[in-house]
Amino acid sequence: MKPKAKFVTCGYCHASLAIHHTGSSYSTELIEDLKETTSALVKDVALIKHNAALDRLDEQWERWRLQTLGTNKHGRQITQPPNPVVSIFGFGFVFVFALVWTGMAARMFAPMALFGMVFLVMAVVGLFRSFSKTNEYHAKRQRYMQERQSLVEQIQNGD
Repeated sequence: MKPKAKFVTCGYCHASLAIHHTGSSYSTELIEDLKETTSALVKDVALIKHNAALDRLDEQWERWRLQTLGTNKHGRQITQPPNPVVSIFGFGFVFVFALVWTGMAARMFAPMALFGMVFLVMAVVGLFRSFSKTNEYHAKRQRYMQERQSLVEQIQNGD
């Protein structure tokens, strides 16, 4: 056997062996055992990668969600997107107020009616902004949940 040899075949049982050099001693190990260990390590590394990808996805979603929803006037984190029913009621209140204001202002001092028009425009813009933010949130949440489910299935299947 050559001094630098790393692999040999047993002359008796024809098993493939890996040679380990440690100082002045030599030892051998069945290559099949090494393959099993390597295979197990590969599966473990793949599982760690999938779990890390899942954790990264969860962290990205949470960061985006908190940034998008923002905080209320007391500095507390908003945890849910705007409720469409509340948005419609808010829009209705501002819209009615703006109509009343515009009507009263037009009778008293016509240029003040422009402020009522500004209120109307702000109400409509606010309603559309609220709906678009809610739709964006739900679309991104659905994408996040699909990606998350895919990663969980990969972890469960051991891919």
